[in-house]
Amino acid sequence: MDFNNFISVDYLKTFMGTVVVTMLMVQFFKELPWIKKIPTKYFTFIVAFFNILICSLLTNSFTITGVYLMFINAMLVTFTSTGGYDFAISKIRPKAPTEINSNVVTEFKE
Repeated sequence: MDFNNFISVDYLKTFMGTVVVTMLMVQFFKELPWIKKIPTKYFTFIVAFFNILICSLLTNSFTITGVYLMFINAMLVTFTSTGGYDFAISKIRPKAPTEINSNVVTEFKE
């Protein structure tokens, strides 16, 4: 077994390969000062899109008409990488209580 190539272009071309590499890159770079200002879900989308774009260039499968599909696929990778819950549910879930006295909620935080 060759321990020099843990991730290959063939693996990166798969959905899970793109998700894994996107998650790794986001976790590695998200603490940089100029990236901290970008919400994580949008930074994840940018990383996913560039992963897909670069992979298509490396495999000579890039087409201008495929850019739209890359955009859609990057959104799918973003949902998977960050958890679709953050996108779909976070706006409708109840607010967490900040103070509970005798099992009675007295205040909610925004």
